[in-house]
Amino acid sequence: MKWQSKIAAASVFAMTVATGTLFAAPASWTGKVSDAMCKGVHQGDAKQCVEKCIKGGDKYVLVVGDKVYNISNQKFADLPKFAGATAVVTGEMKDDSITISKMAAPKAAK
Repeated sequence: MKWQSKIAAASVFAMTVATGTLFAAPASWTGKVSDAMCKGVHQGDAKQCVEKCIKGGDKYVLVVGDKVYNISNQKFADLPKFAGATAVVTGEMKDDSITISKMAAPKAAK
């Protein structure tokens, strides 16, 4: 009977993960708000480049080091404000996509 309870527990855990009922805690990343085409490498002014690419139908991304994260809530109000700039992004990660809950400027070094 012990093996049956272990199988039942494993099944419950698998279903919990599959249905998404385990929630990830919010996390924060500091990176450049860019667009999916340029991925942080811009010609000229970064803000203008990102704005132009977004108007052309591209999507916002967050570039942290050499990693590019998709942003799932593209209409987040502060995205245009931080276009081409460094921001501290707080939200939840699923796969390689962040759902943003808050954005702020990085704190100045003392």
